Amino acid sequence: MLPVLTIVGLGPGSPDQLTPQALAALRGEAPVFLRTAIHPVVPALADLGVRFESFDHLYERCERFEQVYEGIVAELLQALAVHRAAVYAVPGHPLVAEATVQALLAGRERYRVVLVPGLSYIDAAMTALGLDPSGGLQLLDALKLPTSLNPRQPLLISQVYSPQVASEVKLQLLEIYPEDHPVQLLHHLGTGEEAVARLPLVELDRQAKIDHLSSLFVPALSDLPPESYALTRAVSDLVEVIRRLRDPVGGCPWDLEQTPRTLCRYIIEEAYETVDAIESDDAEDICEELGDLLLQVVLQAQIFSESGEFTLAEVAGGITSKLIRRHPHVFGDAQAPTAEDVRVNWEAIKAQEKPAPATLSAKLEKLARQMPALDAAAEISKKVVKIGFEWPDAPAVWVKLEEELAELRHAIAHESSERQAEELGDVLFTLINVARWQKIDAEAALRETNRRFLARFALVEQLADRDLASYSIDELEALWQKAKRRLYQPSSVVEPHTP
Repeated sequence: MLPVLTIVGLGPGSPDQLTPQALAALRGEAPVFLRTAIHPVVPALADLGVRFESFDHLYERCERFEQVYEGIVAELLQALAVHRAAVYAVPGHPLVAEATVQALLAGRERYRVVLVPGLSYIDAAMTALGLDPSGGLQLLDALKLPTSLNPRQPLLISQVYSPQVASEVKLQLLEIYPEDHPVQLLHHLGTGEEAVARLPLVELDRQAKIDHLSSLFVPALSDLPPESYALTRAVSDLVEVIRRLRDPVGGCPWDLEQTPRTLCRYIIEEAYETVDAIESDDAEDICEELGDLLLQVVLQAQIFSESGEFTLAEVAGGITSKLIRRHPHVFGDAQAPTAEDVRVNWEAIKAQEKPAPATLSAKLEKLARQMPALDAAAEISKKVVKIGFEWPDAPAVWVKLEEELAELRHAIAHESSERQAEELGDVLFTLINVARWQKIDAEAALRETNRRFLARFALVEQLADRDLASYSIDELEALWQKAKRRLYQPSSVVEPHTP
């Protein structure tokens, strides 16, 4: 015959709420084990003649709750093997927020389980709040609060047992709810000493009465539009996936090796790929690349949050505050009827918030570090022109270009590779100034040249009847010219291969 494990619910706190079935099980012959003796009903058990042992020693010895729960199950099963029958009593209802009970139910092919229900904290909470949960209620554990929440339904959060836990819960809720969102902190439910404190969410962790019998009710955000919930859910899911990838236990080895610096190259790559997608006008591609770019933002924030520097919520909150400050014509009383007025206001507010470097050279050095070299050269040229550092006319720019080309030729013929690189840089810098004089976007022009080259090269590959490496330079030139002519013809029909 299988051993018998009777799991009893002690209710939320009052001895009066113990069911006759629970009392009979507790007063029976089998040894009684309490998950914790820190429960209001426990002092009354001695008066009722119930002898018991508790697992509080595991709470004191173990560092994590998972270790506590594993220890409880292991010790309980040892006792069951010896006595062939045992009673395990837990607060509330055995099937509500009891990780040890779920673990025990998973192994019941080795023993028979008898469940004795008890009044749960949910019943006591609904009674204290005067609410009917049939309209929808999310039941959550403060120690395992998911990142994905539905703010359109109320939350009932158990195990808010300390100010520290309350603070962690508050910070996560503030990623979705406003600071003044009204919440209700529930104390000592079902004990006859119930108390309900109504307060704004931001003050949650400032309450003196928080203890092991505290829980939290968070009303729904009734004015939240469905699309806002969909956005909140999607971002929360992304944050949770990245947190799992970075989890030292069961996470991804590659993600765990990354640092903010090792990921810098991917930020740049994804930014360029996003620009390419936008210029292609392919909405599906743009959506995918924006996702890849968002991944880099969230991953950086996750890494910094692990070291306590800042969180994604602080990143989002910071940029939101900045946008509001720098758009007083939208969120305040300022006037800015034109885009140029907006730019002037933005720069003035920015200068007040973050003073620019003392000298122009210091400002330009920072700019050169932060931008790709081609874009930085263009911006540097624009900035120095404003203080008169400029050629007198366009012909003078061409003269300078010829001078730099001559110096490059000389360096290639007679000087070191370092000097050749310097002179090549001078030529490129001067060419960018030619583009500025002609009002040409050098970056866009080079991208277009790359596109044209690759289009011609792809046609060369189509026209070739063998491996390109086997062609002579003259044959390749002939194919190139043929491809070039073909691209400018209205017909896209490819001529037969030339033998």
